[in-house]
Amino acid sequence: MTADEREKPVTEHELAASPWSWGGLGPIGGFLLMLSGLGLLLWALLDRASSSPSLVYQAAKAVAIGLVVTGTTLVARRRDSSRRSDVETEPSPRS
Repeated sequence: MTADEREKPVTEHELAASPWSWGGLGPIGGFLLMLSGLGLLLWALLDRASSSPSLVYQAAKAVAIGLVVTGTTLVARRRDSSRRSDVETEPSPRS
């Protein structure tokens, strides 16, 4: 993949067709996924007698995916907004 392909804006259709389907959640979906993972993790840790290690592992995965989705979405939005402000503040060329 070249640098130009990485910088190309992604459309919603391309995002839905991507193999990593978590990308369409957005920051709110990522945050909710993280919260549900934290709730599951808290429930598993407080119920020590019957909690299995796989439940803790699944909760940790949900938290990690939620953090990644939220963080990458917010960073992409910030990067996009800073590029727009750079374009708007550039002086127009005089002819």
